[in-house]
Amino acid sequence: MNHPRRPAGFTVLELLGVMTIIAILAALLLPTLGAARSAALRAKTRAQFAQWAAALEQYRQEYGYFPDVAAGGRLASMADTAKFVRTLSGRNLDGTAVANAADLNGNAKRIAFYSFAAGEFTDPAIPNGGVNGSSSGLLCDAFGNIEIGLLVDRNGDGLVKPGDDGTVLAVTGAQSGLSLIPAEAELPAAGVRAGVLIYSAGRGASQADLILSWK
Repeated sequence: MNHPRRPAGFTVLELLGVMTIIAILAALLLPTLGAARSAALRAKTRAQFAQWAAALEQYRQEYGYFPDVAAGGRLASMADTAKFVRTLSGRNLDGTAVANAADLNGNAKRIAFYSFAAGEFTDPAIPNGGVNGSSSGLLCDAFGNIEIGLLVDRNGDGLVKPGDDGTVLAVTGAQSGLSLIPAEAELPAAGVRAGVLIYSAGRGASQADLILSWK
């Protein structure tokens, strides 16, 4: 006997079952993927801060002192970005030579202590040229935070202490809007043995999200 052949394809119930399984898997995987992405951005920011700190240390070794590159101990404005880039690269944001020697912030030899990358700036605006080949926005971390705290060992004792380099300022998370500041356990009164400390809010949802170059 010839039996009627079942039409090719899925039934509605089978499709609903597959969609349900996919939804369950997505619900299980998305938090893990989000955590992995956040961890990758934290690692990228730490590496970025370590490179900045190394460049500032090279400046100190060359000229005998740390440059004043952050207004009140925090990078947050276009003026801060321009000053930071000129100091460490010896060039303007657009890659041109710095006309006014005073704008080099003491880097009279125009030494390129650091080569900035496009990913370290917000809102890339220059398609060609520039110190990094593409960007003239604000300096930021991997999370897009433009408020970056920076403290240095001004008195040369090998320690960075609260108050040595001005008030320790809070930094705001670009994604959360919350302002965070290193706690005493993270930046004790006795100081941290380092030449440069750099920090940002990271994801910015809680104190645990702070990214500290020294931790």
